[in-house]
Amino acid sequence: MILLDLKRYIKQHQRVTLKDIRYHFDLDEPAAIGLMEPLLQQGYIQELANTPAAESCSTGKCSTNCHQISKGAEFQWVDKPLKPLSIPVQII
Repeated sequence: MILLDLKRYIKQHQRVTLKDIRYHFDLDEPAAIGLMEPLLQQGYIQELANTPAAESCSTGKCSTNCHQISKGAEFQWVDKPLKPLSIPVQII
């Protein structure tokens, strides 16, 4: 139930921080991160690339589809969910 509420909240506000989510849903940080992980993996939200953790994933350094949500992270709703593909690419 709370995951649907979280999706609705992020979709309504378009851009939110982890701090916004914590205060709105009265969650501690590990619980908020735990709820954000499936939305990131399903592609409903995207972490904006202004944090070191996001940069390492968005630059291709992270090929395991993992996300490390940082405390100051900002997230944006994605109308068309993006699912990462793990396709090995070789540059010659």
